Amino acid sequence: MLKIYYLVTFAIGTLMTIPVAHWVQIQEVGARGASIMALCWNVLFIMVLPLVMDWGERRYFKARFMALEEVAQTNPELANVISEQCKKLSIPGLRFAVVDTASDELFSYGLWRHNPRLVVPGNFLSAEPKTTLIPSVEAELSRFATQDHTFVFLFFTVVQISLLLALAYVFIH
Repeated sequence: MLKIYYLVTFAIGTLMTIPVAHWVQIQEVGARGASIMALCWNVLFIMVLPLVMDWGERRYFKARFMALEEVAQTNPELANVISEQCKKLSIPGLRFAVVDTASDELFSYGLWRHNPRLVVPGNFLSAEPKTTLIPSVEAELSRFATQDHTFVFLFFTVVQISLLLALAYVFIH
């Protein structure tokens, strides 16, 4: 889902460079203004990322979202471990997106350590001990604490600004 979001936002941003390059060519906007516009729409894409991911998880994967307190009711051992890991990594307000799937794969997303989501399979939250999955949760939370989507979108901005300036140059000559 995240890769699809990256692809779509990159394509939208790239398409948006075409009219902006035309505006640069007719001197409606300067090169710095056009560069700032590209940066702004990529910042918007970063800010909307968690909302789109939540919507996609609900719509396509039929995810149901649960707070850590709800997990503690069915599996207190797991909730304890996750709570300690969240405190250690300074991850506030973790919510689970529970997806009915046969896979044991975990996935996390959020924005700058805020609004964290951990996507887990439905059988993961059962009361029986999951000693093999607890290290997976800890590893995924550690990965979440260090991941930052900002660099991907900054790369998109650099590519789009380069394309924008190249198109403006082509339009001029």
